[in-house]
Amino acid sequence: MTQSQFPIETISSIISIIIVIGIFLKFFQYKQKLDVLKELDRRKDMSKLTPEDKTYIKRNYNEYKEKQIKIDALTRLIFPIFITIAAILFFFLPLEKTLIHLNVIIVLYIYLQIHRIHTRNFAKFLEELSS
Repeated sequence: MTQSQFPIETISSIISIIIVIGIFLKFFQYKQKLDVLKELDRRKDMSKLTPEDKTYIKRNYNEYKEKQIKIDALTRLIFPIFITIAAILFFFLPLEKTLIHLNVIIVLYIYLQIHRIHTRNFAKFLEELSS
């Protein structure tokens, strides 16, 4: 009897697809939060910010500044790890399989960069609103 194994390339592809779906979800969340900030900016331009709005802006500004620091540190930590994993893949696997698995690393790095950029943009928008 031969036992069929589940190919690891399929797992790698599924993980990549899940991360890409995460990128799309992150984009839609970004658009929703951006709409809230646009509304707050419109109210600020008309000088109709309520005390609740100001509290919301201040609270979220502090939260996003903390998130920005954490995300920047995480990105600086993860980047050398990704390079090391890629080097190990190139060293131990044939090129065809390496490229399949490298896809996961690249997509995950893109996700982290998008998350970093969104967090930084929100912090800047909230800083502008608080001034």
